[in-house]
Amino acid sequence: MKDSAAIKRANKARIGRLLRAGKAYTKQQVALQTGLSVASCNTYLNEMEATGEVLGESQRIHDVGRNSVVYKLNEAYESILCISFALLQGVKSITTWVLSPTGNLLDQRKCTFDFLDAAVVQQEIAVTLERFSNVSQIIVGTPSIAEKGVIRHSDLPELENVALKDLLETKFKLPVFLANDMHYKVYGYYRQEQCSDEIITLVNYPSGVLPGTATVHKGVLLTGKNLFAGMVGFLDYGISREEQIKRLQRPTAEPLIIQATIALISILNPHRLVLTGDLLQQRDLDRIRTACLRCIPQEYMPDLRFVPDVEEYYRWGMYWTAMDRKENIP
Repeated sequence: MKDSAAIKRANKARIGRLLRAGKAYTKQQVALQTGLSVASCNTYLNEMEATGEVLGESQRIHDVGRNSVVYKLNEAYESILCISFALLQGVKSITTWVLSPTGNLLDQRKCTFDFLDAAVVQQEIAVTLERFSNVSQIIVGTPSIAEKGVIRHSDLPELENVALKDLLETKFKLPVFLANDMHYKVYGYYRQEQCSDEIITLVNYPSGVLPGTATVHKGVLLTGKNLFAGMVGFLDYGISREEQIKRLQRPTAEPLIIQATIALISILNPHRLVLTGDLLQQRDLDRIRTACLRCIPQEYMPDLRFVPDVEEYYRWGMYWTAMDRKENIP
């Protein structure tokens, strides 16, 4: 059984989910929408207003009658700092987003570096925290496996085997969540496109680095035993890893893409397989589909889609991850 603190946290999270849409509600409306009693909503909303998490404002709901207090999330209560690093077409970069409790973008920066190690990541975070002192969580995306907060098999050699989660939590005294960038991207796609009952696989093919995939079903990421699931760059293509990376250019990448696509369809059987990355274009999908049909029966083919830019999904995936964690952090 849940203890009273856990029940209170779960009920406040339910109210937070309702208010996250940006609308204002009376206590009676909150009770109706959440299924909680009016008395419970009264208690929780009073507590949340006292801490500043929500704002109460007196408004006249109808043309006649007394004013009622309506409640909405306080956009200034907290911020979420999202930071990602990448190696794309030989360029190393860090992107930071600062998001409000409702997901509004408050700030965005992107910087490139010749050398990108943990000290650079810390410096970029420190610069942002100087401007946003109300950051409550740091969400980090990495082009690597992120097992137990440690970066492994990274596109950026300076960050290989760095225990980044512990390093950042020690430095900034804030909760940090570190995950593979593809996990955020597919989760953001899943949430924003409202694919609630579908298996969604997202495949990213940037030139010059190993591809990555991630799959989500009913809100659950399929990460595998130690977060290795989806690392199609480690399939046996009959060539060395170095040769594979050399071939990850147009047009020599297409046979590798087709082989990986067939493997993903056979193993995961997704409803929708979303392709992205600069190695792909919309017109490539017909050839990929035709090649897959040589091995995969038509009735098992997923809906193939091409999305040229998933940065917005990446940001939303980080936001929804932060919200999920907020509901589960005591």
